[in-house]
Amino acid sequence: MSAPLTRELARFAVNTHYADLPAKVQHEGVRAFTNFVGCAAGGANEPVCAKMLESITEFNGKSDSVVIGSKLKLDALNAALMNSLASAALAFNDTHYATVIHPTSPVGAALISMATRRKITGKELIAALVLGDELCCRIGNILCTPPAECNVGLSTTGLLGCIGAAIAAGKVLGFNEDQMATAIGIAANQSAGIREAHASMASWFTPGNASRSGLWAAFMAERGYTCPDTMIEGVKGFAVSFASNPQLDMALKGIGDHWELLELAYKPYPCGVVVHPIIDACLEITAKHTFDARDITRVDVTVDPLCLQLCNRPQPKIRPQAMVSFPHWTATTLMHKEAGLPQVTEAMVHDADIAALRAKVVAHADDKIGREAARVKVTMKDGRTFEALCKHALSTPQNPMTDAHIAEKTRLQMEIAFDKDKARRVADECWRVATLADVAPFVQSLAA
Repeated sequence: MSAPLTRELARFAVNTHYADLPAKVQHEGVRAFTNFVGCAAGGANEPVCAKMLESITEFNGKSDSVVIGSKLKLDALNAALMNSLASAALAFNDTHYATVIHPTSPVGAALISMATRRKITGKELIAALVLGDELCCRIGNILCTPPAECNVGLSTTGLLGCIGAAIAAGKVLGFNEDQMATAIGIAANQSAGIREAHASMASWFTPGNASRSGLWAAFMAERGYTCPDTMIEGVKGFAVSFASNPQLDMALKGIGDHWELLELAYKPYPCGVVVHPIIDACLEITAKHTFDARDITRVDVTVDPLCLQLCNRPQPKIRPQAMVSFPHWTATTLMHKEAGLPQVTEAMVHDADIAALRAKVVAHADDKIGREAARVKVTMKDGRTFEALCKHALSTPQNPMTDAHIAEKTRLQMEIAFDKDKARRVADECWRVATLADVAPFVQSLAA
């Protein structure tokens, strides 16, 4: 390695510009941005956002930054927190399968705040988003590539999203290599997030805090705040603190040729990606067979062990728990032949038929099936059985969401925050963001 790893990453971020990105990567950046804006609008009116606003408005500074889907404006740091939190509130935000990071929530939110502080072209915004996402996923590979092991209790979005946000903000601030390395280090020094918070408001605070911390790191670096340039690889640094057997070489392996950004999954269902293959298998069963779900006696679900570690909540008591409960999604999908927001309302959580069917779901762990796969076997009261194997869930790199999928998902989420005409206009403008000479007017249009 010719220089400390943190500095090598900083050098790549500083020296890579929109024109250097392959066309496919440029377009993937637009897809990630569009998906993020839709998710933030869709989650803007969730109770968790209202509660957070109650908490932070007392301490708010200069109110010049847009909160997507809201009439309120906040200071840059608090707006980043709110927009990132909102984009995660419906569990629709993007995911990097290898690390289970949701990178664009913190990165995109930081850039929305930056758009009110300086003129940013659409190309600059997309390049910054690509680099923030790409490098936080690559740093995540240090922690998650075998034989490395990151404790399942640690939120990779909390650990890494702050670093991605700092890189993106530093990019549009025009940082040099020293400043970028410092921003990465200050961000890494704020890495935090515990998955025990899953299925509570504290869980959505994690990506919000990551965005705020990363943006703050960039502002500190801009003002000359100091930090070692070995924060990722140092003997007491990020890698050894958050993983056993960290694989430092994975951060730079193939950099500039292989793009982790192209591995992003855009969720078709409002739940964790580890649940998606179960939903796809259930939808296949309901499409091929006619039955009354109330006559099901048993549902056997075989999944990767990570699904059981993160989403095995047999009887969720509240909506946030249901969003990350694979027994709930198994039951509602088989019962209603759909898997969207209507299947994860409070009323659905307490529906007697759904609760009864959740209790019939039997889980099996298979460490060879893969995170993107699941097998579902339904046994009926009359002895019939229906079985489906989903090898690659919708949204995986092998079975990706199309532009049309993302456009429709974005428009429908926009309609939660805006009237239909504005929802359509804003959703369409997302796809044209790279052509804008200044993204500020577009960002202002994201206010309610």
